[in-house]
Amino acid sequence: MKEEFLAVVESKRFLGREFLTWLLYRLEEEGGRLVLGSDVVELALGDRVVLQQPGEKSARLTLVDEGDMRPELGAGLRRGKLADRVRLSITRAERRFELTLDGGMLTYDSLRCPPLGPRDASLRDDPRAAFENDLFLRLADVEEVIAILDRLFATFCEARVSPRWATEALPSLRSWVAHLGRS
Repeated sequence: MKEEFLAVVESKRFLGREFLTWLLYRLEEEGGRLVLGSDVVELALGDRVVLQQPGEKSARLTLVDEGDMRPELGAGLRRGKLADRVRLSITRAERRFELTLDGGMLTYDSLRCPPLGPRDASLRDDPRAAFENDLFLRLADVEEVIAILDRLFATFCEARVSPRWATEALPSLRSWVAHLGRS
């Protein structure tokens, strides 16, 4: 049973990798400003991108840089690799989150939330209440990030199953890859 589950996970990794690659495309083409329903979020590429060839475990390209990674990113994508792990920052209103998205498993890690605001003065004398308050605020932060990621993935899935994917989105993605990082 465990082997069957792992086989299904392995066979579906492409979807998360396509999602991350699409996200990089949207980030590059739209300047990182994405409208999700009534929300506007700003995405920025962090200092790390891992590309992987579909179906191959050892064919990885890890890009680590604070500067412009577009030439290396473009070269890797043109060789058929897809985004496997991406470090991102997500800004919604005045709140900024940093995290690493794993496209192969559709998970996130290394989440850094915005600092907690000033504490209510009534919590000063009760350390347990202060701890619980901070914990609930952090849980709300995690829920906020998950909601944003869910909306991003839902937007991708809607685009991916749309008839316009093959006629509009995919040709645009391919053109972007062909020109990415070339002056």
